[in-house]
Amino acid sequence: MTAEEVESLKNQGNDCVRRKNFAEAVIHYTHAIQKDGKNHVLYSNRSLAFLKLQQFYYALEDAKETIKLQPYWAKGYFRKGEVHFAVGNHETALLSYEQAFKIEPSDKDLAEAISKTRKEMTKARKEDARRPWVWGGAGLLLGLLVVVCDQFIPQKPAVQSLILQILLVAVFSGLALLGSYAYKFIHSNDRSALLEPPLDLFGDNTQKESESKSSESTGSQRSDKGHRRGGVGTGRQRFRMGKS
Repeated sequence: MTAEEVESLKNQGNDCVRRKNFAEAVIHYTHAIQKDGKNHVLYSNRSLAFLKLQQFYYALEDAKETIKLQPYWAKGYFRKGEVHFAVGNHETALLSYEQAFKIEPSDKDLAEAISKTRKEMTKARKEDARRPWVWGGAGLLLGLLVVVCDQFIPQKPAVQSLILQILLVAVFSGLALLGSYAYKFIHSNDRSALLEPPLDLFGDNTQKESESKSSESTGSQRSDKGHRRGGVGTGRQRFRMGKS
């Protein structure tokens, strides 16, 4: 495979990216990588294509490989930052952008990416700080609504004690507050899950099947040897008994 052929595959992938045909672009870049696995530009381009397909794990792996092959190339860190930004890991994205900016301090795109990420971080912090108050207040209002309805709608209220009414309102508010923290925890886990490797539905099973077949084959061979040995031993014993 000549350098011209690798360049041709890369250009075909670039053309697919321009036409927003990202799946086909991945195919072309992969073919080129199979022929030239040390070309950091190919990994960078394929990382972009994977990112557009929302294949975040593969996009991040290609970005890491780009950095590994060419640690002084700003675009590798930029690709890594783009993946983390896409899944909401703004702190990690900012670190990658800043690393790229150290290499290319005159790059306006990197400066804009850093500014955008900092704004998103500020926005996320404000939302995290405001969410417990909003959810807790909503739970408080819901609890008050339940108590008021209980007092006026039925002929005999179910909760007549003032202390129990206050406790009921507090329970609603507390549950809503716990719900806000649970939402934050689940949302954080969802972001982490986006970067986990996809499940290999066939690789492990294939390996287990091959190991099972191998063990069965070994067992049958041992069994056959055992039968043969048993047959020879029995024949000798009968021969000796016949002589005696």
